Amino acid sequence: MRVFVFLARRLIFAIILMLGVSAAIFFLINAIGNPIELMMAETPGMTGEVIERMKGYYGLDQPPLTRYLLWLGRLLHLDFGTSIVYNQPVGSLIATWGWQTLKIQLPAILIALAIAILFGVTAARRQHSRSDFTVMGTALLGQSLPAFFLGILLIFVFSYTLDWLPSYGAYSTRNPLWGSPTLDALWHMILPVAMLTFFNTATLTLLMRSNMVDVLKSDFIAAMRASGIPERRVIYVHALRAAFIPMLTYLGLLIGLMLGTAPVTESVFTWPGLGSLYVAAIHQLDYPVIMGASAVIAFMLICTTLLTDVIYVLIDPRISLEGGP
Repeated sequence: MRVFVFLARRLIFAIILMLGVSAAIFFLINAIGNPIELMMAETPGMTGEVIERMKGYYGLDQPPLTRYLLWLGRLLHLDFGTSIVYNQPVGSLIATWGWQTLKIQLPAILIALAIAILFGVTAARRQHSRSDFTVMGTALLGQSLPAFFLGILLIFVFSYTLDWLPSYGAYSTRNPLWGSPTLDALWHMILPVAMLTFFNTATLTLLMRSNMVDVLKSDFIAAMRASGIPERRVIYVHALRAAFIPMLTYLGLLIGLMLGTAPVTESVFTWPGLGSLYVAAIHQLDYPVIMGASAVIAFMLICTTLLTDVIYVLIDPRISLEGGP
């Protein structure tokens, strides 16, 4: 019963937060100005009738509060409006371009997590050894390098020097690899995924190593070793589980911001993902796309944060269910 009360409270808090975020997105973006008036500066030949029809079509002839409520009502029905530039449903654009972003972000996070657990645990078990310093040095280097620099370096080495991998795009415009569109898509994913994996691994490894060092010094690990439990079980079951719990917060943020952290990677590799769409919409002042993408990114972060809170309670019974949101 306490679990259901906890989940209900978290869900109510998430709904209130979503409403606040949606209001902030709408009013901050619309405070920039009327997109139709901005388009008029680029197309001075537009007649008054055309302008009024466009304002009516995009709902810009209504007061701000009315427009916000109408936009919020459409959001609840997953209707993000129509793109001014592409003249297509924003939801369809976000789904198509967002899928391309998830194709490189999700594998990168999963691979980085597996590598971080392996090297983080190894470094913690051999603290102050050569292995520990090597892992720590590589992870710190990964955090220090600018993302665009690593991307350009990967392109220079593997695309232009060795000519092994494509340098841009999500697929070949002509002659897919071995005649297979699936293999061709995987071929194009290698460099973007490698770049994202490197940076994700750096932070996750440092977190895992730090958490594992603290856990291995705790009393319950000493008690398990004294009771004769096999060392591998102590390390890879009990200690790893305890060390993994603090990483959940970062993983929740990492997964929640998958779509929001895409522009750098997608710009370097000319990847047709949501990050590229978002940047183009900002340059083109495509308000429906900007608001729709911002709402999806914010809501995804809120949902993953809520899910993280639930997982915390499920895997760690020490966490109180009575705390506030």
